[in-house]
Amino acid sequence: MNINLSPALDSFVTRGVQDGLFVSPNAAIEEGLQLLERQTKLKQSFSAASEVELLSKLDGGIASLDAGQGISASQAFAMLRNQSC
Repeated sequence: MNINLSPALDSFVTRGVQDGLFVSPNAAIEEGLQLLERQTKLKQSFSAASEVELLSKLDGGIASLDAGQGISASQAFAMLRNQSC
């Protein structure tokens, strides 16, 4: 298979190989296509129903904040830091 890239993308791949980001031009293209495949699958899995569910959860969160049931930003960030460990 032969692939023709725009000059900008060709330059990006060439620099990536020279800088050691990719082991070869083929590896760069393969990695890019793998990312595109993942992104496509995510887009396909996001349905209108999940959008409605997300908006409903956001509305619920806003309502709880309006009712004074929120936590401080420092507490929220501390909780997020603890989850990432």
